[in-house]
Amino acid sequence: MKEILKHLKEGISGAFATVENRKPDVRPWQFQFEEDGKFYFCTANTKDVYKQMKENSFVSFTATTNDYVTVRLSGEAIFVEDSDLKLNLATKIFEKQPGIKNIYKSVDNPIFEVFYIEHGEAVIADFSGQPPRKINF
Repeated sequence: MKEILKHLKEGISGAFATVENRKPDVRPWQFQFEEDGKFYFCTANTKDVYKQMKENSFVSFTATTNDYVTVRLSGEAIFVEDSDLKLNLATKIFEKQPGIKNIYKSVDNPIFEVFYIEHGEAVIADFSGQPPRKINF
């Protein structure tokens, strides 16, 4: 877990993939943080990506550090339904990401959604000549 986080903290911006009509759909995305072994992200429930995750919850996120270490997380997107937990997580996201706060304005904005990836696998790869490392989470 520590190795995954080390690289995700260096490369928080990456690409997020979902599936629509059996085809991949990839867009720029940002990793938020890890807590209790869960990798957290956020979005709006008005976006196509939200609808895609509700239809097919299996997703992937990839990011690359400045020294070309790539981390890919793949697993199931789980939306946080508990309102107290969601407010707590949203507050952390707003504190870390003023741009997200500017978009959604309030942690209790009804379109703001927090989710995490679980039942997954991380793959860490680099140009060392060593095979990629797989870590289940």
